[in-house]
Amino acid sequence: RFVTERAMAAVVQLYDGRTGRPKKEGDAPLGIGYDEDGVPHPDWEVVVEESALEPDGTGRRRGAKIVGALNLKDYASLVTRKAPKWGKRFGATTVPDVGVVGTYSIDEARLCLTTEDFGWDLGKDAHLAPTPPYVRVCYGELNGAQDSIRLFVGMSEIHLLKDLDLREVHDLVLALGYVCYNSGDVDEERWWGPRVNACPHKVAAGVPGGEGPMFYSWYYRLPPWMPGLVLEGEDGDYENGPIALKLKSKRHEHADMDRQKDLEDKLAALRVKALDQREDWASEAAANRALVAPDYDEEKE
Repeated sequence: RFVTERAMAAVVQLYDGRTGRPKKEGDAPLGIGYDEDGVPHPDWEVVVEESALEPDGTGRRRGAKIVGALNLKDYASLVTRKAPKWGKRFGATTVPDVGVVGTYSIDEARLCLTTEDFGWDLGKDAHLAPTPPYVRVCYGELNGAQDSIRLFVGMSEIHLLKDLDLREVHDLVLALGYVCYNSGDVDEERWWGPRVNACPHKVAAGVPGGEGPMFYSWYYRLPPWMPGLVLEGEDGDYENGPIALKLKSKRHEHADMDRQKDLEDKLAALRVKALDQREDWASEAAANRALVAPDYDEEKE
């Protein structure tokens, strides 16, 4: 047999979703592989048997076979999503007349990231994920001045000293093997430093004009060659990830179904009311006809 077509170009390096190993030339198709950014891609081959080139006794040729293609059920088995069962604030303390402030240094944050499980119960696969699947770095400013630095991990928060260098925080996350997957749609046109993504997710919580608090977020996840990503899936974002979007869609779908049911119930009640009203009108008309004298002729009138 020989291969006539490949689903993925040979120049794209793919990684095995189970082991994180890179696919080499001559390896069997993965079905679904991950590129260096952790984006899933189909990976299969269209194979034609040499015997299929000649027609059989009926004059027909056998078609090509697709090797390695996965259906949705097979793809679901490749992704095991785990959700944390608890959340906690690390390094947060309350100062009177000030509020919640962070107390963790870079070393304390590194120790927390490498020793805590943050509520993920991975069972027998716990040894495959020495660090959390994803981390969000949140940098806060108040009226343009640095005000807070936090790390969001699952349902937990790590509060760092607000006067730390933001570049050191990013270097900490990068040193643990994470890669940033912020979208490049919005460019802040601001130099955050070397190795820091230039497109943070920006959320304003103040008044127009740049006053008040402003928060910038960088989303980090493990690359495809680290098993932690496989445990969590392609995206562990609980706000806009695949599971979150699916749940939102279901909520909207259920709301639409509820509105449709209410409308149908109202139409059914209106239909019953119209039938009852028609019967009342018929009874009233019959009663009025009974009151008319038998020898009364409307045509003569």
